Amino acid sequence: MARQRYRVWLARLIAVMAVAGLLMLAARTVWKEWLTAEGRGSKSATHVTIPSDATNSAAQGTVASHALDPVLKLARDALVQHRQRDRDYRAIVTKQERISGKLAAVNRMELKLRNRPREAHAAGTAGPAGITVSDAGTAVNTNAVNPSRLMEVYLKFVEPKSLQGREVIWREGVNDNVMVVHETGFLNLARIPLAPKSPLAMAGNRYPISDIGLEKLLEKLIEKGERDRLLGGCEVEIIDHVEVAGRDCQRIVVTHPEPQVEWEGRSISHEFFRAIIDIDVEKNLPIHYASYLWPSKPGGAPSLDEEYTYEDLQLNCELSDIDFDPDNENYEYPK
Repeated sequence: MARQRYRVWLARLIAVMAVAGLLMLAARTVWKEWLTAEGRGSKSATHVTIPSDATNSAAQGTVASHALDPVLKLARDALVQHRQRDRDYRAIVTKQERISGKLAAVNRMELKLRNRPREAHAAGTAGPAGITVSDAGTAVNTNAVNPSRLMEVYLKFVEPKSLQGREVIWREGVNDNVMVVHETGFLNLARIPLAPKSPLAMAGNRYPISDIGLEKLLEKLIEKGERDRLLGGCEVEIIDHVEVAGRDCQRIVVTHPEPQVEWEGRSISHEFFRAIIDIDVEKNLPIHYASYLWPSKPGGAPSLDEEYTYEDLQLNCELSDIDFDPDNENYEYPK
C-alpha cells in the first residue's frame, strides 16, 4: 500500500515538473520573440495623426466617393443588426496566423460566446475617423466604431493534436478579467489563471482572446475600410453566390496594387496585398476573412497572412452561466 502511494506521489511529482518545464520553455520562447519584436519596432514610438479633414488633394478625391462606400455601409449595417439581434452564438472556429514571420499551424476550436451590454453603449455608432501613422509607415484608423459589448467566451481546442482538449474560459470584467485555462492528459493538474495579454496567453497567438468574435471582426473590418478609404489606392470587387463552409456568401475582395501610398509627402505602407471577406447572406455576418501579403517576386502567388472561418454558426442558442463556468460537469477542468 505504501509503495502504491509512493508511485502515485512520484507520478504526480514528475507531472508537475513536466508542466513547470513546459511553462519555462514557453516563457523563454515568448521572451525571445518579445525582445526581437521590440528591436524591430523601436523606431515606431512616435506617431503622427492625420485628421479626417486633411487637405491632401489625392485624399479629397477618394473621401468624396470611394469604391469601399457600399462595403462600409454593408459592414456598419451588419454591426448594428448583430448588436441588436444576437445575444450569443456557437460555432467551430478555424484560424491560421502568421506569427513572427512564420505561418503557424491551423487551430480549430469549439466556440461559445455570449455578449452582455456595456454601460452607456450606443450600438453601431461611428466616431470621427482619423489616421494614425507610425514612423515605420503603418497607418491605423482611429475611433471608427464605439466599443463593443462585453464578452463571455468558452473555447475547446480540437486541432492541432498538441492542443487537443485544452479549454479556456474568459469573462470580460469578471474574475479580475483573467482567463481560466487547463491543459490535457497528465498536464491537466490545475486551473491556470492567465491575463489575456500575458506572454504565456499570447504564445502561439497573434491576438488576445479579447479580439475574438464576429462583433470584433466587424469592427476591425470597418476600421480597415475607413483607413483605406482615407488613404486611397485600393481596388474593390464584389462577387455574389460564393459557397463558404456550406453557406451562400457574398464575397468582397479588396486589393492594394501597390504596397505603399503617398500621403502628405510620406510613404505609408498598406497592411495587406489582398483581403477576402465572405458575408453569410442569410445571417448577414462575416463568416470568413483572409488577408494575403504581397508576392515575393513579380507574378508570384501572395502569401497567407491570417485567416479565420466560422463554421456551423448557431445564433441565439440561449447560452447560460454554466456554459462559462469551469465547474460545468461537461468540461474537463480539474476539480
